[in-house]
Amino acid sequence: MAEQVLFQDASGQLVTRSTLRAALEACGAADADVLFIHSDLTFGQPNLSLGRRGIMAGVLDAVRSLGVGTLIVPTFTFSFPNGRDYDVQKSKTKMGAFNEYFRRQPEAVRSLDPMMSVAAMGEKRYLATEVGHESIGKGCTFDLLHQEARVKFLFLGVRPAMCFTYTHYIEYALHVPYRYNRAFTGKVTAADGTTREETYELYVRYAGVEPTDRDDFEQALLHTGAAKKVSCGDSFLYVVEEKASYALLVEKIRLDPLYMLAHDYPRPLDDRFEVTGEMVAL
Repeated sequence: MAEQVLFQDASGQLVTRSTLRAALEACGAADADVLFIHSDLTFGQPNLSLGRRGIMAGVLDAVRSLGVGTLIVPTFTFSFPNGRDYDVQKSKTKMGAFNEYFRRQPEAVRSLDPMMSVAAMGEKRYLATEVGHESIGKGCTFDLLHQEARVKFLFLGVRPAMCFTYTHYIEYALHVPYRYNRAFTGKVTAADGTTREETYELYVRYAGVEPTDRDDFEQALLHTGAAKKVSCGDSFLYVVEEKASYALLVEKIRLDPLYMLAHDYPRPLDDRFEVTGEMVAL
C-alpha cells in the first residue's frame, strides 16, 4: 500500500495509511468476517492537499487492506420520525463524512430502512439488503449480525461510549421495560426509483427515560477483554467483539435493570413521542 499522509497530530507525528493500517491490525480489526464501523476521524489535522475525498479514500483503503470480507457503516437518517420521506440514493446520512463517502461507493449497497439504514460492501451484502421493518428488532441488521460467527465493531476515532448503537439491540433482546417499538409511516424510494408508502418501527424510549452518559460499559468492555484500544494520532481505535459485548451487557442489565439509564424513570410509562429539533439518535 502506497505511503500517504492523512493526518498530523498535535505533536507533529504523521498518520499515514500505513500507520493507520498498523493500528487497525494491532487492535484486532483484521480478525473478523464482518466489521461494523463507527467513525469520527479525530486523528489530527487533515492533510488538506488531499481534499476531503482523498482523506476518506485513504482511510477506506487502509480498512479494506485488512482483507475483512464484509464492511458495514451506519447511514442512519431517522427520516420518518423527522417528518421526511426516505430515498435510498439521495437521503444523506448525518453519521459522519466517512459514512457518507462509504455509502456512495459504486460497490456499496444501502438498506431501505428509512430510519436506521446501513451501507455494506463485500461478501455478506444481505446484511443490508435483506432487513425487515423493525429498525432495531427482528430482522434488523444487528439481528442478522448476531447470527454471524465473527463480527467486530470498529470505532475509528470515536469512543464506544459515544455511539455503540448495538447496545439498543441487546436491550431489545432482553425486552427492557423502558423501550418500545413505535410505528412510523412515510414513503421509501428504492434504488430503481420506485416509491412506496411503508411503515417501519423504531425502538424508542418512553417519555422521561434518559440514557446514561457514563462510560461504565466501555470500561467494562476494556476490562474484560471484550474490547481493545490502540492509540492513533490524537485519538484512538477501539475494536469490540460482538459476541463478548452481547454476553457482557446481558449480564450487566440482568444485575441492574437501570444499567443503561441515567436514573430511574417515572411510572406509569408514558408513550407520548415528540421530536424537538432533529432526531439523530436513540
